[in-house]
Amino acid sequence: MKRISYLLFLGFLISIIASSCSNTKTYSQQLDDEQALITTYIKRNNIIVVSTFPTSMPWVKNGNDIYVKTSSGLYFHMIDPGNTTNMDTLMSKNTVVTRFKQYTLNAVSDTISNWNTIDYPYPETFTYGDMTQSCKGFQEAVSYMKRNDSEAKLIIPSGNGFTIYMNSVTPLGYDLKIKILK
Repeated sequence: MKRISYLLFLGFLISIIASSCSNTKTYSQQLDDEQALITTYIKRNNIIVVSTFPTSMPWVKNGNDIYVKTSSGLYFHMIDPGNTTNMDTLMSKNTVVTRFKQYTLNAVSDTISNWNTIDYPYPETFTYGDMTQSCKGFQEAVSYMKRNDSEAKLIIPSGNGFTIYMNSVTPLGYDLKIKILK
């Protein structure tokens, strides 16, 4: 009887040790890794991060791109404000037509391109203000772009991204250009 008890105890002890040696990271550790990846990407690309929007174009200082980090965690860089002669701007329920390049922030990135009809025949569309049709990062970025033919670069942390990237805690970069349909 002592031998059976000893073997059960030994089996229990081995299972505890084996489970504590798991290579699985906690969500908190994954978020720390995500922030480290974003920080490394910013340094590698000589990006200047500020908290207020620049007042003039281009958003460049000493040859380095200026990105605004918003309160939600989105990093936003305006490349082209679009058609500024037409005062018609984005409004709730407008259809936004997007072309984009999506890439990982690793040194060797994976890229998905929806930039032109050669890469992808049809652009993606969503309704501005309808969070079920796009991610929080796109909705916020478009609110800053707000005009036809505007173009921006984004760094979207997983919490502001599409669900698939939220689950895997994967931040992404985007080159984004838009058209607005009224």
